[in-house]
Amino acid sequence: MDFLLDTHALIWFSEDNKQLSVNARSIINNNRNKIFLSIVSFFELAIKFNAGKLDSNLSLTDFFVLASDSSIVVLPISEKDLSNYLLLPLFTNHKDPFDKLIIATAMEEHLTIITTDKKFILYKELVDIIW
Repeated sequence: MDFLLDTHALIWFSEDNKQLSVNARSIINNNRNKIFLSIVSFFELAIKFNAGKLDSNLSLTDFFVLASDSSIVVLPISEKDLSNYLLLPLFTNHKDPFDKLIIATAMEEHLTIITTDKKFILYKELVDIIW
């Protein structure tokens, strides 16, 4: 199967953090699955690093290397992703542009999102979510 990591799933995977569910870890480590990551996650990481909101032993470059070494495919932001972004319903309690672009990418690429973010449930009619 094909999966798209939410940013926190990448962070927890990189740290071998117990907050990453056994199911999510199993999916990521299963060589039969294709794991993807949106380039927007790296933008989100850069912002968190710059603001001092990410306590990690890894640098931004290390996250790129980790993705490559783990056979995680980094997807660019496409015109179709941005068009899907415009089609997403508006929710007053969810305005995170990174989340919404991850959702739009999953829609376009037909990927199941690996996330624990409860707000993704708002889009359950558009994308599959697993944790």
